[in-house]
Amino acid sequence: MSYFFAWGIRQRRGWLQGLAPWRMLSVLVLTLGGTGLLELGRPIRLGLGSPALAQALPPEVRDRFLADPLTDDPRDPLLPTPTVERPLSPLELLALEQALDQLAREAETLAETEDSEAAQELWMREVRLRRLLGLDAELEAIDRVAQWLRDRSATQALQLLSLRLDQITPSLDLAHHEDREQLERITAIYATLGSVETAANLRRSLANVALDRGDTQEHQAQLEALALLYAEWFYFPEAAATYGELVALVTDHGAAHQQDDVIRFLVGQIENLDFAQQFEAALMAQQQLLERYRAEETRWNQVAGLQYAMAQNHLRLGDLESASRQYQVAYTNAIEGEQFEIAAQTLRGLADLYRQLEQWPDVDYLYQQLLAVERQALDAYGLMDTFDHLGQLYEQTDNPVGALQAYTEGLALAQQLHHRQDYFTEQIQRLSASPEVEGTSTLPMPPHAGAVQ
Repeated sequence: MSYFFAWGIRQRRGWLQGLAPWRMLSVLVLTLGGTGLLELGRPIRLGLGSPALAQALPPEVRDRFLADPLTDDPRDPLLPTPTVERPLSPLELLALEQALDQLAREAETLAETEDSEAAQELWMREVRLRRLLGLDAELEAIDRVAQWLRDRSATQALQLLSLRLDQITPSLDLAHHEDREQLERITAIYATLGSVETAANLRRSLANVALDRGDTQEHQAQLEALALLYAEWFYFPEAAATYGELVALVTDHGAAHQQDDVIRFLVGQIENLDFAQQFEAALMAQQQLLERYRAEETRWNQVAGLQYAMAQNHLRLGDLESASRQYQVAYTNAIEGEQFEIAAQTLRGLADLYRQLEQWPDVDYLYQQLLAVERQALDAYGLMDTFDHLGQLYEQTDNPVGALQAYTEGLALAQQLHHRQDYFTEQIQRLSASPEVEGTSTLPMPPHAGAVQ
């Protein structure tokens, strides 16, 4: 388990770049909005999720899609036209189902040939008519096409489907098991369509109903699903708050088999607090996690990484003294556990901190320690970068001979790795031409700082 949350940020950034434009816009709105979307524990009503969507759509488009297909004049060609108004007979429903299956296949073929507009038109027609076959058939159809529409930024179609779910939801009763199953399915579809607030409201309702009937396992499962929904859609404060509920819930139960759950939920809480830049709260949760790691010998190898993350949060809060102390503790534990990657990261963080304070001898010492750790870890790229930093440090502190020596060691590694040779060569040529080092032979760095063999 890793606590270097920068990895999580890179993962999210990569996913963000792959989002369709409409969802990218929604992500930006969610990230910048700053207000809570759901008060935890507050009573909510179902089916009120999309007033903005309703206003954005042309009324004739909205009303036609939401109307009962049997009231269309003229009717869709796939529907019978009896002389008197009546429900469809079983044979007519069977024929309609077969016709809609064929329509769906045609839409899929069009989608495969990149005729997206025609495919979308057929699928929306199919979905609208599926409601005549019952709720299960309609939800299956919406679920089937939702992801495809979202991937293609089909904004109007997505809005129409969300509004149709808004119509369906109030007819379902949370007190009935069968209706709860349908609401569970609708919640997932709302999320796929991008109606995150409505999905969250439904998920919260399902959690509350489970709690009311004493089903603690279902209550926990619904809260966990809610936390994941918030996190996936960048609602970081809400995700953190929900994970906090989960921590309190499983801690109160106190069962030994739930200790893994406590740790898992604390990790989720910390990650989302970090993303929300609530660093003081993150440190409090990290302290709880640290105590649990220390209490279990099998988790001692996770202590150093967590302490490094805590040092980073102290640094973000401007508490340099606490950050320095936490870095040093993390480094000691990492070295004792032979966790050289964490030890190296910790030394880099500590060196950056002392650079801010302009404590140059300490920075030099830390880089020397870092070279020793990276050599022990056989990290040639790390060694090369550290020699670069040393060269820059020595130039900054008016030690051109030391800088030249560091860049020379860096070049040896760059040639070994076939990476950044030109950069180091330029630094060496520049310094070699300066009066301060002209005619000076470059001596090798100390033995522990040499290249990986």
